[in-house]
Amino acid sequence: MSFTQTFGGTTIYPSDVSYLALALTANTTLEWPLERGTGSNLVASIIDITPTGAFDIVLPSALLTGVGQTVLFNNLGPSTVTVKGSTGSTLLSLASGEVWQIYLTNNSTAAGSWRTFRYGASTAQAQASALAGFGLVAIGSVLAQASTISSTSITPQTLATADRASTYVWTGGLGTFNLPSAIVVGNGWFFNVRNGGTGDLTLDPAGGETINGSVSIVLSPNDSAVIATDGTSWYTIGLGQQAIFAFDFTSISLAGLGNPSATTDYTLSGTELNRIAYTFTGTPLGNINIVVPFTVQQYWMSNATGGSFILSLSTLGGTTAQIAQNARAIYYCTGSQIVKADTSTGLPIPVGVAQGGTGAINANDALTNLGGTTVGKAVFTAASESAARTAMFAAIFGANSDITSLSGLTTPLSVPQGGTGLATLTANNVILGNGTSAPAFVAPGTNGNLLTSNGTTWQSTAPAAGGLNAATTKTANYTAVAGDVLACNTITTGAFSITLPASPTAGQKPIIIFDSGTTDVINGFATNNLTVLRNGSTINTLSDDVTFSTKGVSVIFEYIAATWRMRIG
Repeated sequence: MSFTQTFGGTTIYPSDVSYLALALTANTTLEWPLERGTGSNLVASIIDITPTGAFDIVLPSALLTGVGQTVLFNNLGPSTVTVKGSTGSTLLSLASGEVWQIYLTNNSTAAGSWRTFRYGASTAQAQASALAGFGLVAIGSVLAQASTISSTSITPQTLATADRASTYVWTGGLGTFNLPSAIVVGNGWFFNVRNGGTGDLTLDPAGGETINGSVSIVLSPNDSAVIATDGTSWYTIGLGQQAIFAFDFTSISLAGLGNPSATTDYTLSGTELNRIAYTFTGTPLGNINIVVPFTVQQYWMSNATGGSFILSLSTLGGTTAQIAQNARAIYYCTGSQIVKADTSTGLPIPVGVAQGGTGAINANDALTNLGGTTVGKAVFTAASESAARTAMFAAIFGANSDITSLSGLTTPLSVPQGGTGLATLTANNVILGNGTSAPAFVAPGTNGNLLTSNGTTWQSTAPAAGGLNAATTKTANYTAVAGDVLACNTITTGAFSITLPASPTAGQKPIIIFDSGTTDVINGFATNNLTVLRNGSTINTLSDDVTFSTKGVSVIFEYIAATWRMRIG
């Protein structure tokens, strides 16, 4: 059946059912409204679904309709419904309250190609330039955040409503920012600030308003924060305080600086600011005064300069504090003046052991006072490992000639160390070398056993029984046993073979074979050959049987080193 009009090529739909109220109580397959259709669940232009659970709706074959076929699904129930194509592929997932429409774009297969869109999911688009304002800027058709950055050293700096979302960088010394009234600017007003200057920056709210619960706050150099209000009070967000305000150290050379006739100011700047611990080195040309900013800060000062000059510390124009050469002192700045932190005369020197010291002014006495013995002090002051071992009367590292006992060992010496790796050895066993691995052992075995070699290792075996079997004449095929003496006559009945034992063992009795058919006129093996069959073993390490074709020959077969050894007499 075709749904494409022959003349004109436009789509012809099946009978159009405009609406279906579908009570979905199980997975349901719909039918096209064709003449032959007999079901009640027909595809309609609009289908209201009332599901009782999460069920599937399966569309009929796309081959039976035309492109442009459109269906609107409206989920009126509480459960999610899945709409699938005729071959089971998911077309859309319809959550509760959602309205979706699908339409067919290709009906060349049963599954077809469907496109979907959702009602009520689109949004209106405003012009970005019309929405731009404080903290917002239009970039093409996109609205983006923005903050105007301004540097200032004017104090006091009074902020207003128009400064919303602005960023201020303070570049002066001591300064103050007067905040606008929180009530006037309203909830959500904010600005960014960074102290990039050399002194403290005070943030002062209007009237009786507070910031972080205080009447004002101070930003030290390099501090930064977002300042925001809820319409009543002020708060800092992400107040970034530099780690150097916790503790830091720097060394500054004053070599060649100064004037022999007057004190020269050296003002801390840049990375020298607020480093807490300072060491001043080098030989200046005159007295030097270190000028620090008007910032609440502590200064741990060490005067390691050379020459006969004075090193002092102060704020700009403030009272100076002198630091003697080769001395250290702790000071702090109140924000205006330098104050010496410690005014005591210091601890008695040397500090006793009870006070946490050593009670000594040299290392040897300190070790003694702390309980060091002659050996302990010698080990502590040893310049090398060898010297420390000597002080402890210990064996030296490497070759030793003075070791008389290893009684302190708790682990057996390994084979590479010259031992066996074992704590005990079984009495009367014979030790066999095994490379760098643990040695092997051979037990004595049965009384009278001998230590014999099988060509690979040693073993305890019973000695071979004495004597050979009595000689017997053989004229036909025969399987030999240990100790056989075989007189083989190949003239009587012709050539034949002797088969060696199937499972020989090292040390068993030999087997003797000789030509008994040879006379002055009869050539024995030369006339009719004798063949010795190896029977699974090797003969002289070769996997070959042996044929004798020389008259008068005699042969001894002995099983040695996992092969039959053949001696011809």
